[in-house]
Amino acid sequence: MPHSSAPPGFTRSFLRLFIPAATQSLFFNLIGIFDTLMVGQLGDASVAAVGLSNQFYFLLSLAVFGTTSGASVFAAQYFGARDLPNLRRVAGLCLAVTMSAAAAFALVALAFPAWVLGLYTHDPAVVALGITYLRIVGWSYLFNAVTTTFAAVIRSTGNTRLPMLVSVSMLCLNTAMNFCLIFGKLGLPALGVQGAAIGTTIARVLECLVLLGLLYALRSEVAASPRRLFDFNAPFVARHLRLILVVFLNEFFWALGVNVYNALVARLGTSAYAAYSITTAVQSMGMFFAFGCATTCSILVGHRIGAGKPDEAYRVAKPILLTSVLGSLVIGIGLAAARLPLMELYRISPEARQDASAMLLIAGLMLWLRGMDPMFIIGVMRAGGDTRYSAILDVGAIWLGGIPALAVTAFVLHLPVQWVFLAIFTENLIKNAFGLRRFLSRRWIRNLTAPGLPAEALPEEPAPA
Repeated sequence: MPHSSAPPGFTRSFLRLFIPAATQSLFFNLIGIFDTLMVGQLGDASVAAVGLSNQFYFLLSLAVFGTTSGASVFAAQYFGARDLPNLRRVAGLCLAVTMSAAAAFALVALAFPAWVLGLYTHDPAVVALGITYLRIVGWSYLFNAVTTTFAAVIRSTGNTRLPMLVSVSMLCLNTAMNFCLIFGKLGLPALGVQGAAIGTTIARVLECLVLLGLLYALRSEVAASPRRLFDFNAPFVARHLRLILVVFLNEFFWALGVNVYNALVARLGTSAYAAYSITTAVQSMGMFFAFGCATTCSILVGHRIGAGKPDEAYRVAKPILLTSVLGSLVIGIGLAAARLPLMELYRISPEARQDASAMLLIAGLMLWLRGMDPMFIIGVMRAGGDTRYSAILDVGAIWLGGIPALAVTAFVLHLPVQWVFLAIFTENLIKNAFGLRRFLSRRWIRNLTAPGLPAEALPEEPAPA
């Protein structure tokens, strides 16, 4: 990989973090493909129902991701400064926010599923199937929030292997359970969409319990008692929550924009949305390389800024950015070339298959452009503490670029759905033009731990058994 300007030992550090992070991202999206394939055997309505139901969860997951991403900025820099007490306080503050958000979303999903589905579609068959799915999977939201919080903070310390192993194991279990419960294998009843919801819920609960058990058994840096995790005062909350909420709102409004994408495409018909749902699932799988690079970059950059080495942080980020672009370009070409065989795996209407094939060609050829997004937003600007600029750029690009472009092509020009899909990449063009300019300026490098909130004088507790 390119590393001419990187500090000594860079390649080894990069690979140690990148391989688990990319593997976890790949499996997460690959399992999503398998789930879509299995549900796809049930027809267009089932694909649309699960896809639209998961858009509500996607809104929550991005809000949780935003919160943990904001907390990870502090966590990585505190770890670089070797300030474990404040790292644990950040984890506790993050946990309080993510669980509150998950509880609110769970309440809506369980009590008002018809209203949620009505935001996206008026197809009665899709709404009926989606209600069944949401009323089961909503129970998993709280467990998933806890898992995401602890996994993000432990990754910030440089341990990407443990959350990867737990996540991959549970994702495989999720797929196996979904297969058995959807189609009635191993003596289980064939429950269709309901089976997919049950399998997903069981897997998320188990993932949470297994990750927590391992963190405390292995005496991880974040495996502290509740007293340590929630030992923060008002000044600590005010200082840290301000940045965390900026990233939270960033991800929430960006996710809301993606939901608008889905709602607008769904208005073009169930067939068009089924094709779009398949395309975005396959495209997300191809993003594993870029997200692996972004996660690795955020850790390495955060550690160096926390340790007071801003120039080294910039020199670390440059080769990772180039690696991300080149890797995504190769993967995207491969996805475009494999689109026709992929389409044969789905039992969808001929119209949906034709639209999905065209959109997959576009998604593959543009993957390198979309892959730059997480590098600039997550790997560079957030990791560097430049959260306000990254939030304005991330949210502004989707609401002022992508959504208007989609609406014009779909409802003013009445172009085919594949051209509507292409118009969405306006968001990425805007984001990456401004992101590159910001990166080269180095104004994103900010040491958030330098003012220092000294760890309060608590005796260091023994590591949990």
